[in-house]
Amino acid sequence: MRKVFVYVVLYIFTIAIVASTFLITPNIRTDFPTLRFIIIIFATVLLSKYFIYMCLSPWYEVLLALKQRRLRGLRKTPFNPRVSVLIPAWNEGTGVITTINTLLNSAYKNLEIIVINNASTDNTEQNLKKLIREYYDAHAVAKDRIEIVYALETTQGKGHALNRGLSIATGEIIVSIDADCSVPPSTINHFVTHFEDTDVMAAVGNVRIGDTTHLLGVVQYLEFLFSFYFKKADALMNTIYIIGGAAGAFRKKVFDDLGPYSLTNITEDIELSVRIQNAGMKIAYASDAIVYTEGATTMNGLMKQRLRWKRGRFETFAEHKKLFFSTRKEHRKILTLLILPLALFGELQLFFEIFFLLFLYVFSYLMNDYSSFISGVAVVSSMFVVQIAFDKHKETRLSFMLLAPIGWLLFYASTFVESQALIRAVWGYARGSEVKWQKWERTGVFNQKTL
Repeated sequence: MRKVFVYVVLYIFTIAIVASTFLITPNIRTDFPTLRFIIIIFATVLLSKYFIYMCLSPWYEVLLALKQRRLRGLRKTPFNPRVSVLIPAWNEGTGVITTINTLLNSAYKNLEIIVINNASTDNTEQNLKKLIREYYDAHAVAKDRIEIVYALETTQGKGHALNRGLSIATGEIIVSIDADCSVPPSTINHFVTHFEDTDVMAAVGNVRIGDTTHLLGVVQYLEFLFSFYFKKADALMNTIYIIGGAAGAFRKKVFDDLGPYSLTNITEDIELSVRIQNAGMKIAYASDAIVYTEGATTMNGLMKQRLRWKRGRFETFAEHKKLFFSTRKEHRKILTLLILPLALFGELQLFFEIFFLLFLYVFSYLMNDYSSFISGVAVVSSMFVVQIAFDKHKETRLSFMLLAPIGWLLFYASTFVESQALIRAVWGYARGSEVKWQKWERTGVFNQKTL
């Protein structure tokens, strides 16, 4: 009921904004011309980026289908490489069991699951050993048995855990999955398909929030949905520079050539992704390789998560600063000269976002002119329509479309969280303070019912 009440309030507010544009005569004022010009510049640049991404993204599925048809024609023997799935687990006594069970139901059988108990202090070890024992007892003579390897890492830190898994892995392809995820049976197959292209060295999966029973889950669901949909445009331009730890796949050669995960960067997944781009390697987007993850269930948990992401991205950009504006042969110029600088520009805009929004509302009130908000409603609603029209995953139900008119207001929650995370990340980076791997109370990823 709380969610429904919020939706009704947001609808009323949106209708009032739209109606006021046509019913209220605006005052003609020229106050704050410089500030208004700055806001317009920021908005124009970022809206132009979204428009281009919306135009490019639908072509991804078409071109991918053509490429895969060509690769199938060239295939002489079945492509069935060994896959090692790494699952680092820190105090995930319940969640990791669910994750492993979904992987055991995978349609891809040439698979080993390596779960690394990363200095857990709860019942993670007991639950894992029980699951492994029961699985092997039940599948003692099964020919298609999936191997499960348990490893204990006494040094806390996700990078340490992942590197321990790498030292054990026997697969040609390494897949990283977080310990709070649900993996559909076809996901590993879809990852593997992309590696039939010998140029592809890594692939990012399609991560979706698995719990939308609460409003914060809905906000994260929409945020992830659009973020990963726009990776289709990045895939076409070969400019993907973030492979999230919840769903990433790599050729073992990547680690042989570039080294293991970073032990100093708090977002080891982002650092590795940028390192791969820096080496001139190709990163694909596996839109069919869906992984459901449990988002933060509290605002405090979400703020801690985004603080770690922002801080890690700053550390990564500082470490690989020579990639910016690079004209070296192995680097994608559209990435180094446009996408990465735009990423920093977006962070600069976000730094002042709360102030800009406050100014926009106050100024609109003083002028009796709310037409500037219409563009926000139109752009976000268009993003919903494009997503529905061209995304072949039909889990986006009618309820998703009902959010289209109020999506622009729901995204304000993301703006607030991202803005505070950015400010805290900049302040912490300047002071050299430490940010640790966050942990929140798990409630499960299988109770997705409605938006």
